[in-house]
Amino acid sequence: MDAQEPPSSEEPLKGKAATQQRILDAAARLFVERGYERTTVADVAEHAGVSRATVFWHFSDKAGLFRETFSLLVRPFRESLERDLGDLSPDKRLVEQIGHYQLMVRQHERTIQGLLTWVVEAPDLRDWVVEAALDMHQRFAGVISETLSELLPPGTDPGAAAAAIMSMLDGALLLALFDPSEKAAELRREGIETIALLLAQKL
Repeated sequence: MDAQEPPSSEEPLKGKAATQQRILDAAARLFVERGYERTTVADVAEHAGVSRATVFWHFSDKAGLFRETFSLLVRPFRESLERDLGDLSPDKRLVEQIGHYQLMVRQHERTIQGLLTWVVEAPDLRDWVVEAALDMHQRFAGVISETLSELLPPGTDPGAAAAAIMSMLDGALLLALFDPSEKAAELRREGIETIALLLAQKL
Protein backbone atom coordinates (compact mmCIF):
# COMPACT_ATOMS: atom_id res chain seq x y z
CA MET A 1 0.00 0.00 0.00
CA ASP A 2 1.23 3.51 -0.71
CA ALA A 3 2.77 5.31 2.23
CA GLN A 4 0.50 8.27 1.61
CA GLU A 5 -2.04 9.74 3.97
CA PRO A 6 -5.59 8.47 3.38
CA PRO A 7 -8.21 10.95 2.22
CA SER A 8 -9.25 13.46 4.82
CA SER A 9 -11.99 12.25 7.16
CA GLU A 10 -13.53 15.71 6.73
CA GLU A 11 -14.25 15.03 3.04
CA PRO A 12 -17.95 15.75 2.43
CA LEU A 13 -20.18 12.71 2.08
CA LYS A 14 -21.07 13.78 -1.44
CA GLY A 15 -17.38 13.93 -2.30
CA LYS A 16 -16.76 10.46 -0.87
CA ALA A 17 -19.64 9.02 -2.86
CA ALA A 18 -18.37 10.65 -6.03
CA THR A 19 -14.85 9.33 -5.45
CA GLN A 20 -16.12 5.81 -4.79
CA GLN A 21 -18.19 5.92 -7.96
CA ARG A 22 -15.19 7.02 -10.05
CA ILE A 23 -13.16 4.17 -8.63
CA LEU A 24 -15.93 1.63 -9.26
CA ASP A 25 -16.49 2.87 -12.81
CA ALA A 26 -12.79 2.55 -13.57
CA ALA A 27 -12.58 -0.86 -11.93
CA ALA A 28 -15.60 -2.09 -13.89
CA ARG A 29 -14.04 -1.12 -17.20
CA LEU A 30 -10.71 -2.69 -16.37
CA PHE A 31 -12.01 -5.89 -14.80
CA VAL A 32 -14.22 -6.51 -17.85
CA GLU A 33 -11.52 -5.60 -20.39
CA ARG A 34 -8.48 -7.21 -18.74
CA GLY A 35 -9.84 -9.69 -16.24
CA TYR A 36 -9.20 -9.79 -12.51
CA GLU A 37 -5.63 -11.08 -12.49
CA ARG A 38 -4.37 -8.58 -15.07
CA THR A 39 -5.92 -5.58 -13.36
CA THR A 40 -3.96 -3.95 -10.54
CA VAL A 41 -5.08 -1.46 -7.93
CA ALA A 42 -2.56 0.96 -9.43
CA ASP A 43 -4.31 0.61 -12.82
CA VAL A 44 -7.68 1.36 -11.25
CA ALA A 45 -6.29 4.33 -9.35
CA GLU A 46 -4.73 5.78 -12.49
CA HIS A 47 -7.95 5.46 -14.52
CA ALA A 48 -10.01 6.91 -11.67
CA GLY A 49 -7.63 9.82 -11.17
CA VAL A 50 -6.90 9.00 -7.53
CA SER A 51 -4.00 7.55 -5.54
CA ARG A 52 -3.62 3.87 -4.67
CA ALA A 53 -4.05 4.88 -1.03
CA THR A 54 -7.46 6.31 -1.85
CA VAL A 55 -8.57 3.06 -3.46
CA PHE A 56 -7.38 1.07 -0.44
CA TRP A 57 -9.02 3.56 1.91
CA HIS A 58 -12.42 3.11 0.30
CA PHE A 59 -12.28 -0.62 -0.53
CA SER A 60 -9.63 -2.18 1.77
CA ASP A 61 -8.09 -4.48 -0.84
CA LYS A 62 -8.36 -5.65 -4.43
CA ALA A 63 -10.80 -8.46 -3.60
CA GLY A 64 -13.05 -6.02 -1.77
CA LEU A 65 -12.95 -3.66 -4.73
CA PHE A 66 -13.85 -6.52 -7.05
CA ARG A 67 -16.86 -7.54 -4.94
CA GLU A 68 -18.19 -3.99 -4.91
CA THR A 69 -17.57 -3.70 -8.65
CA PHE A 70 -19.33 -6.99 -9.28
CA SER A 71 -22.35 -5.74 -7.34
CA LEU A 72 -22.37 -2.61 -9.50
CA LEU A 73 -22.15 -4.61 -12.72
CA VAL A 74 -24.99 -6.98 -11.84
CA ARG A 75 -27.27 -4.27 -10.45
CA PRO A 76 -29.28 -4.04 -13.71
CA PHE A 77 -29.97 -7.78 -13.52
CA ARG A 78 -31.07 -7.57 -9.89
CA GLU A 79 -33.31 -4.60 -10.63
CA SER A 80 -34.86 -6.44 -13.56
CA LEU A 81 -35.90 -9.22 -11.19
CA GLU A 82 -37.70 -6.69 -9.02
CA ARG A 83 -39.88 -5.32 -11.81
CA ASP A 84 -43.57 -5.44 -11.02
CA LEU A 85 -45.44 -7.16 -13.86
CA GLY A 86 -48.47 -8.02 -11.76
CA ASP A 87 -50.76 -5.97 -13.98
CA LEU A 88 -50.08 -8.29 -16.94
CA SER A 89 -51.91 -11.54 -17.60
CA PRO A 90 -49.77 -14.66 -17.02
CA ASP A 91 -49.31 -15.33 -20.74
CA LYS A 92 -48.15 -11.80 -21.49
CA ARG A 93 -46.06 -11.78 -18.33
CA LEU A 94 -44.16 -14.92 -19.40
CA VAL A 95 -43.37 -13.51 -22.84
CA GLU A 96 -42.30 -10.20 -21.27
CA GLN A 97 -40.07 -11.89 -18.69
CA ILE A 98 -38.25 -14.01 -21.25
CA GLY A 99 -37.97 -11.14 -23.71
CA HIS A 100 -36.56 -8.87 -21.02
CA TYR A 101 -33.98 -11.50 -20.04
CA GLN A 102 -32.80 -11.71 -23.64
CA LEU A 103 -32.67 -7.91 -23.89
CA MET A 104 -30.58 -7.69 -20.71
CA VAL A 105 -28.14 -10.25 -22.10
CA ARG A 106 -27.74 -8.28 -25.33
CA GLN A 107 -27.28 -4.96 -23.53
CA HIS A 108 -24.74 -6.32 -21.02
CA GLU A 109 -22.90 -8.83 -23.17
CA ARG A 110 -19.43 -7.59 -22.20
CA THR A 111 -20.23 -7.84 -18.51
CA ILE A 112 -21.40 -11.42 -18.92
CA GLN A 113 -18.31 -12.33 -20.91
CA GLY A 114 -16.22 -10.76 -18.16
CA LEU A 115 -18.03 -12.85 -15.55
CA LEU A 116 -17.21 -16.03 -17.45
CA THR A 117 -13.58 -14.92 -17.70
CA TRP A 118 -13.39 -14.32 -13.93
CA VAL A 119 -14.72 -17.80 -13.24
CA VAL A 120 -11.99 -19.32 -15.42
CA GLU A 121 -9.07 -17.03 -14.59
CA ALA A 122 -9.57 -16.00 -10.95
CA PRO A 123 -9.57 -19.17 -8.82
CA ASP A 124 -9.54 -17.20 -5.58
CA LEU A 125 -12.83 -15.55 -6.52
CA ARG A 126 -14.39 -18.38 -8.53
CA ASP A 127 -16.60 -19.80 -5.80
CA TRP A 128 -17.87 -16.36 -4.81
CA VAL A 129 -18.64 -15.33 -8.39
CA VAL A 130 -20.34 -18.64 -9.20
CA GLU A 131 -22.45 -18.44 -6.03
CA ALA A 132 -23.57 -14.89 -6.83
CA ALA A 133 -24.35 -15.74 -10.45
CA LEU A 134 -26.28 -18.89 -9.52
CA ASP A 135 -28.26 -16.92 -6.96
CA MET A 136 -29.54 -14.55 -9.67
CA HIS A 137 -30.10 -17.51 -11.98
CA GLN A 138 -32.26 -19.29 -9.41
CA ARG A 139 -34.17 -16.14 -8.61
CA PHE A 140 -35.09 -15.67 -12.25
CA ALA A 141 -36.03 -19.35 -12.54
CA GLY A 142 -38.30 -18.83 -9.54
CA VAL A 143 -39.97 -15.85 -11.22
CA ILE A 144 -40.57 -17.91 -14.38
CA SER A 145 -41.84 -20.87 -12.35
CA GLU A 146 -44.33 -18.67 -10.53
CA THR A 147 -45.72 -17.38 -13.82
CA LEU A 148 -45.87 -20.87 -15.33
CA SER A 149 -47.80 -22.14 -12.32
CA GLU A 150 -50.67 -19.92 -13.51
CA LEU A 151 -50.46 -21.20 -17.07
CA LEU A 152 -49.72 -24.92 -17.14
CA PRO A 153 -52.35 -27.64 -16.78
CA PRO A 154 -52.82 -29.26 -13.37
CA GLY A 155 -50.25 -31.94 -12.68
CA THR A 156 -47.55 -30.19 -14.73
CA ASP A 157 -44.49 -29.20 -12.72
CA PRO A 158 -43.85 -25.46 -13.29
CA GLY A 159 -40.38 -25.81 -11.76
CA ALA A 160 -39.37 -28.38 -14.35
CA ALA A 161 -40.77 -26.23 -17.16
CA ALA A 162 -38.90 -23.20 -15.79
CA ALA A 163 -35.69 -25.25 -15.68
CA ALA A 164 -36.22 -26.15 -19.34
CA ILE A 165 -36.64 -22.49 -20.29
CA MET A 166 -33.56 -21.52 -18.30
CA SER A 167 -31.59 -24.27 -20.05
CA MET A 168 -32.56 -22.79 -23.42
CA LEU A 169 -31.60 -19.29 -22.29
CA ASP A 170 -28.30 -20.54 -20.88
CA GLY A 171 -27.61 -22.50 -24.04
CA ALA A 172 -28.23 -19.45 -26.20
CA LEU A 173 -25.85 -17.45 -24.01
CA LEU A 174 -23.14 -20.08 -24.35
CA LEU A 175 -23.60 -20.46 -28.10
CA ALA A 176 -23.23 -16.71 -28.50
CA LEU A 177 -19.60 -17.07 -27.42
CA PHE A 178 -18.93 -19.47 -30.29
CA ASP A 179 -21.24 -18.00 -32.91
CA PRO A 180 -21.79 -14.29 -32.18
CA SER A 181 -23.32 -13.48 -35.56
CA GLU A 182 -26.51 -11.46 -35.37
CA LYS A 183 -28.30 -13.88 -37.72
CA ALA A 184 -27.63 -16.83 -35.41
CA ALA A 185 -28.49 -14.78 -32.32
CA GLU A 186 -31.79 -13.70 -33.84
CA LEU A 187 -32.67 -17.29 -34.72
CA ARG A 188 -31.99 -18.38 -31.13
CA ARG A 189 -34.10 -15.52 -29.76
CA GLU A 190 -36.98 -16.34 -32.08
CA GLY A 191 -36.79 -20.00 -31.12
CA ILE A 192 -37.01 -19.27 -27.40
CA GLU A 193 -39.83 -16.76 -27.96
CA THR A 194 -41.73 -19.41 -29.94
CA ILE A 195 -41.49 -21.84 -27.02
CA ALA A 196 -42.62 -19.10 -24.64
CA LEU A 197 -45.65 -18.37 -26.83
CA LEU A 198 -46.54 -22.07 -26.94
CA LEU A 199 -46.38 -22.25 -23.17
CA ALA A 200 -48.36 -19.04 -22.86
CA GLN A 201 -51.07 -20.66 -24.97
CA LYS A 202 -50.97 -23.62 -22.53
CA LEU A 203 -49.50 -25.88 -25.19
